[in-house]
Amino acid sequence: MLKLNSKNDLDCTDKNIIRCYFYIGALLPMILLVLFFSFTYMNSLEKELSTKIDQLSTSIIKEKKIFIRNAVERTFFLIESVRAQVLSEKIQKNLTQEQIKSISIDRISNFIRNVRLANNGYIWVNHILDYQGGDKYAVRRVHPNMPDSEGLLLSTNMLDIHGNKPYETELNGINQNGEIYFEYYFNKMDSLKVAHKMSFAKLYKPYDWVIGSGVYLDDVDLLIERETKKMQEIHNKQKKHAFFLSLGASLISIVMIIFFEKKIRKLILSYEQKINKYTKKLEIRSITDGLTGLYNRLKLDSVFVSELWRAARYKTPLSIIMIDLDHFKNVNDTYGHLIGDQVIREVATILKDNTRSVDTVGRWGGEEFLIICSENELKGAKQLADKIRKRIELHNFPAIGSVTCSFGISTFHDGDSQDSMMERADKALYRAKKNGRNTTVCAEL
Repeated sequence: MLKLNSKNDLDCTDKNIIRCYFYIGALLPMILLVLFFSFTYMNSLEKELSTKIDQLSTSIIKEKKIFIRNAVERTFFLIESVRAQVLSEKIQKNLTQEQIKSISIDRISNFIRNVRLANNGYIWVNHILDYQGGDKYAVRRVHPNMPDSEGLLLSTNMLDIHGNKPYETELNGINQNGEIYFEYYFNKMDSLKVAHKMSFAKLYKPYDWVIGSGVYLDDVDLLIERETKKMQEIHNKQKKHAFFLSLGASLISIVMIIFFEKKIRKLILSYEQKINKYTKKLEIRSITDGLTGLYNRLKLDSVFVSELWRAARYKTPLSIIMIDLDHFKNVNDTYGHLIGDQVIREVATILKDNTRSVDTVGRWGGEEFLIICSENELKGAKQLADKIRKRIELHNFPAIGSVTCSFGISTFHDGDSQDSMMERADKALYRAKKNGRNTTVCAEL
């Protein structure tokens, strides 16, 4: 009973380990999969946010570029309108060309000085004197941010606080394309603060004016920061939703795994019972001789080794009896193999019915049998052999009448092995055959 309980405990432990592996094997890939998709989704959200921020920055800069370009081009339209108006006054006031130009420039300059764009933006005008650049290449005509500097001569060698040459850059763009977007550092409107500025300048050729407007990029950065903050808030909400979605999916998966594990456990239990049933049958078949129902040679070898160890360990007696049917070849040749098989089966029944419960009886091969007599000395083994020999001799075998057997016996001595005992028993059997068969010979006598 103790052995059985220990085996059951071991089986239970093995099953718990298997269940543990099942849960680990099921949950770990699922968790890794959830983590992988979560990470992939989060990474996708991060990339999407980064792309949107980049696009936002690009979009805002683009809008600002369009804004300052439109401001400059509206100024061009204003100049043409003022010039047309002054020309219409030419006839009434009898104005000369110089007067027309002077009046137009004054009116345009005054109007531009009063123009205010969004975020304190303004329009400025530089009058180019020398398109080759250098000192005194231009004069500042209109500058609402620095009205006191109007009339100041400009040089392409002037530097901003970061060492850039904005007037040189502006003039090069004007000479090449008639217009240019460029960046530099300049004072803010009504402030001494110098900030990063992006401007657009375009040449108005009739007056050799460079008309420009700009935006300060720190204002753009503030706008981008506000928009980015809003996008970040949306992004964080998406991350939370993704987290709770992943958590919910994980919990549902765990519940489903537990549910299916119980179902699987029931199926396994039913299959296990069937397997145990078939395993027992297979175990019996693996150690049973198909013809006689006795133990086969595999089982006999196993028992023999175990009994040898026990005899050597505890000094208990052990004997073996080798049995061989006499003239069995003649039986097969005369009556056929089916009758021969029937004879072997009946001999096996006689052996089984006339041995002790502690004895192990089996078919050694062909028409040979082996009896392992546990705790039986030579004398007892011989008595058992003689009893069986007489029973076989007196038995009536259908179709053939009678059959006899020869017996060879050996007993265990210190140092004996399976081969040594079998060899002595086999030699004793050979002597029994030589002595006329239907007799018992002991190897030790």
